[in-house]
Amino acid sequence: MKTYWQCPKCKRQFKRQGQQHTCATKPLQDHFINKYAAYKLYQQLLKQIGTKVGKITVLSIPCCIHLFGRYDFMAILPKKDGVLELRFALDRKLKSKRIFACVPLSKNSYKNCLLIKSPKDINAELISWLKQSYNLK
Repeated sequence: MKTYWQCPKCKRQFKRQGQQHTCATKPLQDHFINKYAAYKLYQQLLKQIGTKVGKITVLSIPCCIHLFGRYDFMAILPKKDGVLELRFALDRKLKSKRIFACVPLSKNSYKNCLLIKSPKDINAELISWLKQSYNLK
């Protein structure tokens, strides 16, 4: 099992010692002010991840909500139109109409981005991708 550097101030874990990050946090509920529909989707997504992907820790920071398994594998950005934007790492670019952006993070890692607009978007395909991301490192 890999060992990670832990920030002495915020206790977050990173692959590299001294990894640039913010130690600031934000109350989770603040991400959902005037975004009730997005909050409902968030609850449904977390339930599926907890039962089908693995044990997670939720960290709410000013920009978004991060989910940690063995590492920081996904970011969730609640939107005012009731949508959740998900950003998760994989070892490849996903070829799917659901992916609206894919950004290289390193030679062997890509950030895949998609939108969850309704409960039906939280399906077996998404859970499979999230399992792969969760187990990537």
